[in-house]
Amino acid sequence: MTENEARHRCGGGQDEQHVPAGVSRRTLLRGAVVGGGALAVGGLVLPTGAYAAPAIYNPFAAYAITGPWNPPNHNGVDFGMAVGTSLPACAAGTIENIPYNGTGGHTVTIHHGGGYRSQYMHLSKFLLANGASVGAGTVVGLSGGAAGADGAGNSTGPHLHWHVIDPSGVRVNPLSFGSTPPPVQGEGLTLQKIAGAGGYTGALDGVPGTNTWLGVQQVMKGYGYTGPIDGAPGTGTYAALQRLAQKGGYGGPVDGVMGTNSWKGVQTVLRRFGYTGPIDGAPGTNTYAALQRLAKLGGYTGPADGVLGALSWKGVQKVLAGYGYTGPIDGAPGTGTYAALQRMAQLGGYTGPVDGVPGTNTWAALAKLV
Repeated sequence: MTENEARHRCGGGQDEQHVPAGVSRRTLLRGAVVGGGALAVGGLVLPTGAYAAPAIYNPFAAYAITGPWNPPNHNGVDFGMAVGTSLPACAAGTIENIPYNGTGGHTVTIHHGGGYRSQYMHLSKFLLANGASVGAGTVVGLSGGAAGADGAGNSTGPHLHWHVIDPSGVRVNPLSFGSTPPPVQGEGLTLQKIAGAGGYTGALDGVPGTNTWLGVQQVMKGYGYTGPIDGAPGTGTYAALQRLAQKGGYGGPVDGVMGTNSWKGVQTVLRRFGYTGPIDGAPGTNTYAALQRLAKLGGYTGPADGVLGALSWKGVQKVLAGYGYTGPIDGAPGTGTYAALQRMAQLGGYTGPVDGVPGTNTWAALAKLV
């Protein structure tokens, strides 16, 4: 594929939202919110969001650009790569596969929050089912594009065509976003440990997905505690602790009075912090030691000895207060999520800028807290 080939030769395909039968484009764009920041359309549950654009990064930086962004001749970016190359998602979202999408051939669409979509074209193979939720970095398909191959469309040679579509249906240069790449293995494990305080109960495999980020964002937002970080727990502290207990199944009132069911919920959350005792709602040394491990996320550096003192409670209160994140809990990390993580990292010795672009120092400081 040469740099100057016209759009109909590469990535022509379908620009319009792929509308299931009986659903109008207007309905798809405006949508019907079904809860949790999601949009139900034709059997798919598509993410929505309150932010202007998703956190899109370039997963293909290691590949040569064989067809640059050059509208109106080429409204996308082509990357030269061998057939069968894994294609990571450029941002979190919901999968929609479009087989034989005109000149674009097999196309995978990733529906992001805020009405944005990314499309990868000329695939040789789809890997995920329609409606699958993915995090940034999740492999969604395999590249193709060999001339005449099944699913290659009008491609004349192996490559990937990538473009983004904004909420108005206009193609956007995907390289104009420049967001933070997804975390690597060790960083991902740190995130999953942090997410445990936000209700995450999935695998500790170092591969954070949507559920990990939902937990992280909950921790960054906190549990509604607005009182002083003074190590003297009162009604406000306990009410926030009951909100945390909700992540462990507590369904009672948030009244700041910790009863058996409140503590059962807390003990369930504390499983991710080394609590191995019974879920009996009767807190003892083991429960408190696990709570001290959670308090490390709030800067507590003392022993996990099961003796809750002022420093332990200060750490707990900090976790319950959050780290200044005010965005949606949607599992799609952006600058706001990363900036809040940097504020948390300050408790581990991070002294760099809070700019939403975490680097080595941010991750090293966060690792000290878990």
